This record gives sequence, structure tokens and C-alpha cells, in this order.
Amino acid sequence: MSSSPFFIPVDLAHTALLLSDVQTQILKRFSPEIQKQYLDNIKTLLGFFRDEISQRRSNQDTAIRGAPYEGVPLIVHHTLPFNINSNSFVSPYNKLSKWVKQLEDAGYFANAPSDPHHPYYGIPDEIVPPGGWGGKDEIVLGKLQPSCFGTSDLQSYLRARGIRHVVLVGLTTMGSILGSARAGADLDYHIICVEEGIVDDDPEIHKFLMSKVLPKFVDVVELKDILGLQL
Repeated sequence: MSSSPFFIPVDLAHTALLLSDVQTQILKRFSPEIQKQYLDNIKTLLGFFRDEISQRRSNQDTAIRGAPYEGVPLIVHHTLPFNINSNSFVSPYNKLSKWVKQLEDAGYFANAPSDPHHPYYGIPDEIVPPGGWGGKDEIVLGKLQPSCFGTSDLQSYLRARGIRHVVLVGLTTMGSILGSARAGADLDYHIICVEEGIVDDDPEIHKFLMSKVLPKFVDVVELKDILGLQL
């Protein structure tokens, strides 16, 4: 009998799917073939969590209906609202400023308004929730640093839902994933990185981080391991 890929059992009632920087500006850096395969994997994960949420909502016990979030997973789309305030949140002392400048020069912010009151999150149309935004179980948040746990209200939402397990996917391995995984683990969340839901511009760096670095702090699993989790 094979051992579980999770170092502790996963309770979907207290699990969030966290999509970090899955946005058009970063996806454009990859080939069309990689984009398609990647988004197919993301849609599979989203379908699994959306089905779980729907089923749990319909089966919610009468005794806990007064606590509308109890026992229901959460989906968080967490992206950098590029060009908000003309990207003035990017410090010149941060080496990432050169990367942002490259994106600007490439025209990736052409459709991103600078208005701070109407940020553009760049989430691909094909992974937007059915019926659009506005639900309590699938939300979008902006951040100003690669790490999901650095400059946003993410932890408030996780605490409100009693989240203990975070299934983390996104772009890129050495960017938001490495930073978010380490930060989340330091905050005592059970972080689970899904191999097929994470890519990097450099395949060798991706392989090294996913096989040698991240497993020391978080669970690194395959897509089938998540799909195998049961209600």
C-alpha cells in the first residue's frame, strides 16, 4: 500500500484553492501550447473545487446553515493588478522593477487602466467563474508583491473560512509560488503545490525547486492526488 502524498490528511471542508498570478500578462510569456495545457490543468482543478462547493452547498446540514461558510471550500484568484497607479508600487530598489519595465515595454499593460478604484486583474476569460464574480465561494484579490501572504487581505478571508489547507498553483515557480509557499508554511498553513498547476520560464529551475527545495517545506503533489480527495 503506497503512502499518502500529503504529510497530514486533507480536510476539504477547510481547504482553499489559491491561484497565484494566473493572469494574461504573465501567461503571454509562454508558448501557445504551454498556455493551453496549463489552462486545461487549471480548469480541471477549478472544476473539481467548484463541484465540491456546489455539492457541499446543496448538502449543507440544517444545523450549520446559520454558519454559511462552514464545511465549504474557498477559491481565491490572487493576481497583481498591473498598472494600478501606473505601477508606482514597484520600488526601484526591488530587482523586479526591471521585469515590470520589460512587461511595460512589451505592451502587456495596454488594456490595464491605471485607475486604483477599478483595478484590472487580468484573469483569463476561460477561468472566470460561471455567471461572473460576486459569489462568496470564489473571489478575486489583488496584491502588490509576488507573495500571496505579503500585501493583501488574503489571511482575513482564510481565517474567516477556517482554512487550514491551501492548494497552491500559479505562475511562476521561482516567483510567486516559491515566495507564497514559504510564507504560507511559515504562517502554519498546510501548503500543497500541484505539479501540473505550476510552470516557470526555466524548466530546469522549475524541476529543481519542485523536487529539491519546496518539498522541505510543503507538499508537492500531482493533479490526480487532488482529484482523488473525497467528500
